[in-house]
Amino acid sequence: MKVEENLIDIQEWTETTIETTIKVNPQFQIWLITNGQLDLLVNGTRSRLRSGMALILDRGQIVKVEPKGEPFRLVVISVEPFDLFSPSLAELYVTPHAETSRSKVLHPGEPGDKPVLDIIDKVIRSLKKKSSFALLDASLQLAVIWRYWIQQPQSRTKHHVQERMRLMLAYIHDHDTMKLTLEDIAATGGLSRAECCRYFTKWGDTSPLAYVQNVRMHRAARLVEESKEPIADLAHRLGYTSVSHFVQSFKKVHAVTPLAYRKRQT
Repeated sequence: MKVEENLIDIQEWTETTIETTIKVNPQFQIWLITNGQLDLLVNGTRSRLRSGMALILDRGQIVKVEPKGEPFRLVVISVEPFDLFSPSLAELYVTPHAETSRSKVLHPGEPGDKPVLDIIDKVIRSLKKKSSFALLDASLQLAVIWRYWIQQPQSRTKHHVQERMRLMLAYIHDHDTMKLTLEDIAATGGLSRAECCRYFTKWGDTSPLAYVQNVRMHRAARLVEESKEPIADLAHRLGYTSVSHFVQSFKKVHAVTPLAYRKRQT
């Protein structure tokens, strides 16, 4: 659900709709599990969110969902903190914290976390109302969450470490129709091949080339679902010279052939 020209974005994801590629969150985000549980890698650290728990993320954090095949429901709220305040207040309370590097898990059993979780729930309920004041109410509540957030300690993760990983991820996503090599990816991050592999192992629990394959297959799934093009044409568009290789790669990630996947979506 998009709210008022993307001022606040709220989405609901389940085990069948969430992507398992490594994500760099583009805005300040709040992830709330409303049912089930979800395993994540957040900046190289494993976390498990159970129903009622939440994850708060600064912009630019590196996250990978690790599905376990169990049902869950996740609500994700995205907002640009500068939009929550007047310019003068934003200069005081947003600008000094815009380049921080933090993530925090909130647990309903923790006394200090419970009030924040209650406010997150109010934000979601406000945005789902058909009231003319829904956006105002949600914005005021998010401003309170931001006040809480900027008082939290910063992570010790070095920005240049995250930046190298972000550069390599961006390069892969921008060139997902090309046959990338380990040398290509490592050079983008200014790393050796061995260092590049260590980065992907820590931040995504995968290898660079396995991640390339995963990204290509997620894009393939979107094309298969949204396009009526023959599977062979889609394979060639994604840089595969062998259709059978494309079908085998697709099935390895999505457990069904491209044609079966397309039929399942209709």
